[in-house]
Amino acid sequence: MTSSTATTFSTQGQVATPEASRYLQRLCYHFSRKIKVQYDSLQGEAQFPWGHCSLRADERTLSFVCSADDALALARVRHAIDAHVALFSRKSPMQVEWV
Repeated sequence: MTSSTATTFSTQGQVATPEASRYLQRLCYHFSRKIKVQYDSLQGEAQFPWGHCSLRADERTLSFVCSADDALALARVRHAIDAHVALFSRKSPMQVEWV
């Protein structure tokens, strides 16, 4: 489900994994090679050219809150997250559950 305010579209997703912190750090490090990213072991902020994604890790879950100015841009952010979660979880495939 996607929600919108006056100018921003957003969506939330999560992946159940006991290795949430490790995946957060791997994703953020990878993204930081091409875009502006700030992160530590429990949270991250990735600024894509077309939108933004906040990442959070706890003991059981890696969570995402993505936003963009329009639905197409939000879909691009979501696709980037989906594709990279799939890439980094090849051995034990994971998929983001978007709500």
